[in-house]
Amino acid sequence: MFGSVLSHCITLAQGHKTAIRSVRFRGTVAVHDVELRRLMLLKEGSGWIPEKVKEDLESLLQYYHDRGFYLAGVRLDSATYSDDSSSVDLTIGIHEGEEMRISEIRSHGNAAIASGRILESFETHAGGNLRRDVLERDIDALLTSYEKIGHPFARVEVEDVSLDSGSTPGLRIELSIEEGPVVTVDEVTVSGNRETKEGVVIREARVGLHEVYDPVRAGKIRSRLNRLGIFSRVDEPELYLTPRGGGLLIKVEEGTTNTFDGIVGFAPAPHTGGSGIFSGIVNVSMRNLFGTARKLDVHWQREDSETQELAFGYVEPWVLKYPVNLSCSLRQRQQDSTYVGRTVEAKADVLITESLSLSGVVGHSVTIPSATTTAVSNSRTITTGLELQLDTRNDLISPTGGALYHTGYRIGNKKVFGVSEQQAGSDGSRAVQKISLDADLFFRTFTRQVIAMGLHGRQLTSDLIELGDLYRFGGTNTVRGYRENEFLGSRVAWTNAEYRFLLERQSYFYGFFDAGYFYLPLPAYVPGPASQQLVFGYGIGVRLATSLGHIGVGIAFGRGDSFGEGKLHVGLLNGF
Repeated sequence: MFGSVLSHCITLAQGHKTAIRSVRFRGTVAVHDVELRRLMLLKEGSGWIPEKVKEDLESLLQYYHDRGFYLAGVRLDSATYSDDSSSVDLTIGIHEGEEMRISEIRSHGNAAIASGRILESFETHAGGNLRRDVLERDIDALLTSYEKIGHPFARVEVEDVSLDSGSTPGLRIELSIEEGPVVTVDEVTVSGNRETKEGVVIREARVGLHEVYDPVRAGKIRSRLNRLGIFSRVDEPELYLTPRGGGLLIKVEEGTTNTFDGIVGFAPAPHTGGSGIFSGIVNVSMRNLFGTARKLDVHWQREDSETQELAFGYVEPWVLKYPVNLSCSLRQRQQDSTYVGRTVEAKADVLITESLSLSGVVGHSVTIPSATTTAVSNSRTITTGLELQLDTRNDLISPTGGALYHTGYRIGNKKVFGVSEQQAGSDGSRAVQKISLDADLFFRTFTRQVIAMGLHGRQLTSDLIELGDLYRFGGTNTVRGYRENEFLGSRVAWTNAEYRFLLERQSYFYGFFDAGYFYLPLPAYVPGPASQQLVFGYGIGVRLATSLGHIGVGIAFGRGDSFGEGKLHVGLLNGF
C-alpha cells in the first residue's frame, strides 16, 4: 500500500509546489503526537517532498523500537491533496503493539569484569523496559569502569536486540565487549615548551611512569600545570600507544612568566593647608627562573616621604625531587624616623595535593630604634610555626570560582635589650604568639557576574607589645578608602566584598565595600584603656586587560569622607 500511495504522490506533485497543511496520526496511545512530529523532517507548513516519506517512517519506527515497542508498525495511510494540489494532508497509521520487557541481557568478550558485576551496575535490567538513552548511559559508565582498571581502549556495542519467543515473550539484548590491552604509562612527551624544561613539566604533572593508566589522575594534569602560572594554555593530555607501551602527550603554550605589578595612590591632605600624600606599591615576580619553575619576588612600598618597605623572596621547588618547596624571604621596613625593622624567614612547604600544602616556618626579626626615640626598644624575636593553605581558584588573576584559604600559627620568644625589669622581666624576654587567617571565596551569581568575598584576621599575644610588633592595615590591599597602613593593632580583622561585572575573561567593572576592626593596647607599664575602632570603605573600580597589561583604576571613600576626600588608586599588572 505504501508503494502505491508514494507513486501516486510523486505523479501528482510533479510540476507543483505543494505545502504540507496537516500531519495526523492514527493509532497512537503510548506516545504523544507532538513527540512524533518533532522526529519528522516533513512538518506542517514545510514543502512536500515525497522522497522524504520513507526516511520519516523509518525514524518513527526506530523511535518506537528504542522505547521497547518491537512489534510496532508504521505506514503512510493517505496523502490527500487540495483541488489545485497546492497543499496536502498526511495521515500516518501506527500500530504500537505491546511494549516488550527485557527477558535477558548477555555479554561476551569480557574477562576483566565479570558479567554479573556488569549487570549489577546497569540500570537496564531483565524484567524492565528498554530505553535507548538509559542503555547508552549504562554503556558509558561501563567504559569508565574499564578506564579505571587500565583499559582505556575498551569498546562496548549492542550487537543485537531480538525477540525471545519463549514462554514469556520479551527482548534479548546481546552486548559485544572488546576490552583491549592493559595500558601503562611508560613515557611522557611534552610539546610546546620553549624555555621550561621538559622534566619540570613532567614533575609538576605528577605522572608515575610504568603505572597503570588512571583517567582520574590524568584529568588533574591540566589544572596542576595551569596553577604554576607560567603557561598561557594547557591542553588535555592525550593517551597514545607505542610498541613499548602507553604514553601521555602533554601540549602546553608558554605565557609571560614575569610580572610587574605597580599601584600608585593619592590621598588628599589630612588637614587644611597640608599637601596630598602620594603612595606606591611595586611587586616584581619571576616565576620560572632558567626554565626550572624557581621563583623570585621583589616588593617595594612607599607610604609617605619617610616610610618605605623593601622585601625579597625566593622559592626552590621540589627539593631532591620530593614534593617539598623551600623558600626564604628578607624584609626591611624604615618607619619614618622611629625605627628600622628587619625580618628573615625560612619555610618548607609540603605539597600534599596540587591545591593543599602544609608548611613549617622559622622567623627571625630585629627592631633597631633611632637614637632619638623611646617608642620602641632594641629587640630580637624568634618564632616557629605551621601554616596550612588550600587554593582551588580556577584562575590566579581573575578567578570566577574556587577559594583561597590560608591560616598560620606561630610561637616564639622576644628578647628586649636595655630595658628595666618592670618593663620586660628580669631577663628582658617575653613569650609571643601569632595567629593569622585569610579566606577568599569566588562564585558566579548570574551570567558574567561574580561575587568576590574575603575575610582576614591577625592576632598578636604577648606581655610586651611595642610599635614595631603591631599589625598595620588600611589602604589598597586591605580596607580601601584610607591611607596605606593607616591603622595599627595587636588584633586586626577586615572583610572585602566585590561585585564584579565581567567585560571579558580578565576584565571587569566592580563595586566594593570593605570593613575593618583594630584593637590597639597600651604598653603594660602605661595606665589607661586600650583603643579599638570599626572602619569601613566603599567605592567603584575597573580592571582592564590591555596590550600593556592589566590596568586597574579605582576610587575609594572612607567613613565620613566627602567626594573631594576620595582616595584614587591606579595600578598596572604587566608581563615581561
